[in-house]
Amino acid sequence: MLIRTEAPADILPIDQLLRASLKREETADLVMAYRESSRITLSLVACDDEGQILGYILFTPIAHDGVFHHWQHLRWLVADPQAPDEITQQLVTEGLNSLYEFGYPVCSVFGAYNDYRSLGFLPGENFSLNTVHSLSPPNQLLICEMVQGAVDEMGEHQIEFDPSLL
Repeated sequence: MLIRTEAPADILPIDQLLRASLKREETADLVMAYRESSRITLSLVACDDEGQILGYILFTPIAHDGVFHHWQHLRWLVADPQAPDEITQQLVTEGLNSLYEFGYPVCSVFGAYNDYRSLGFLPGENFSLNTVHSLSPPNQLLICEMVQGAVDEMGEHQIEFDPSLL
């Protein structure tokens, strides 16, 4: 298996994977909107030996008090149902490593803590962060602080997530 950055030839296969895996047209449309508005920081695909896309991960910037800083958000993580189970973990690990190498100190994600705990994510409430949006259920904001103290540097700022992009 190979994990690499998304290439232009991957756009249609990614779109097909999103539509087939998530069963929601809106998600694939939002990913395309991110591409068109240049709001993608990092997009990775996992491919088999024949080049078939087995998984996809997308990171986008987030804002603090209306200003974009260097924090990133794991927006989508999708794997083909026939793909090996470890693909999602490998995509997240590779994505976080790449973000760190690019100088991004923090990554957030919405999800279940148990799914991301082994990858270094902690509940947002551990950092006393406020988020501007409505989550159901609450407390699904998870933070991976790749540079120690980076969350504290933001102080009492609120993290803004565009509700149309959640």
